[in-house]
Amino acid sequence: MAKEGRQPSMMWLFFSPSGRIGRLPFLLAWLFWFAVGSIFLVQMMKNEVDDAALALWTLALIVSGVLSTLSIAMLAIKRLHDIGYPGPLALCLFIPVLSPIVFIGLCLWPGANRANEYGSRRDAPARRLIPPCTFQRSPSM
Repeated sequence: MAKEGRQPSMMWLFFSPSGRIGRLPFLLAWLFWFAVGSIFLVQMMKNEVDDAALALWTLALIVSGVLSTLSIAMLAIKRLHDIGYPGPLALCLFIPVLSPIVFIGLCLWPGANRANEYGSRRDAPARRLIPPCTFQRSPSM
């Protein structure tokens, strides 16, 4: 059986805008980042009196915050692709008043059951439809 496109991986799931994901992987990935942030926050609170440990856990929280923000943007793009909308609409997740509404909408709105312009199947990277560019020299005059 021939493989179609690239195979899904954790790196693709969290940090690539290519392809489509369904509602469950989207929600589980959000919960993963919520749990990571919560663990670091609890560790910060446990180590309030120890300055070195507090600095370490604060740095870990900041790094996980940056990574989770990038990842959540990529997850939202793939979720929007599954619904059939373009990725730039993911910016609505970063507008404070719209964020909860968009998040709930992305968790509840069903995706397209058929192939769309963003991929032929759900929970997989998009197949490359355009061949890589090849540069040709134009004839000299």
